[in-house]
Amino acid sequence: MFRRPPLPPPPPPALPQAWPDHESMLAERALAMEELRRRSLTAGALLLLWSLGLVAGFGWVLISLGLGNFEDRNADYITGFVELILGVIVLLPTVIGTGFAVARDLALRRRIDAWAELGPDPENDQRLRAGVRATVWLGLSLALCVTGFGLALTGGGQSDSAGVGEVAYLVGIGVIALVVGVLGAVRAVGHQRWSRHVLSPVPARRRGGAHR
Repeated sequence: MFRRPPLPPPPPPALPQAWPDHESMLAERALAMEELRRRSLTAGALLLLWSLGLVAGFGWVLISLGLGNFEDRNADYITGFVELILGVIVLLPTVIGTGFAVARDLALRRRIDAWAELGPDPENDQRLRAGVRATVWLGLSLALCVTGFGLALTGGGQSDSAGVGEVAYLVGIGVIALVVGVLGAVRAVGHQRWSRHVLSPVPARRRGGAHR
């Protein structure tokens, strides 16, 4: 069974005997925070989040087909019932998986906060900001939010001739896309806010030229 490697352990108490010297503490802090950052806004994490959304969407398609079967008097109700059951079986694990992913992200954020509180290290902290990566995450997530919102509005605005299955399909897929987009956007914005308020400030560069 595939298991993710555990997160780096939290830092020991900030006592004088915990590290031989201040440089050793900063070196261990830099290694731990780099490993934690590497697991945060990665392409793999984004693909995992979107994959959960795709599987959830497939489950909702099955549920929508089942609902559509119950509308037709000549339809096979057994088939509709089976599709509903299969849809729930596919959808439920993705909801649980998303919950675990959110909980792991919160644990990662608390762990990296604990290491950051040991002391400032502007030189190494600059590499942890990942501004471009956070911007890409945010842009893709917002695009997915807009797409999902549009699908949900389209489904909700269907005419009376549209069946329950069709409306449920559009609204459900739209809501799933919106939720996945919001989760990604929240993670990206959270990282940007965290990097501004927790990490050491970027040292100001001295301007060249003689002082008058």
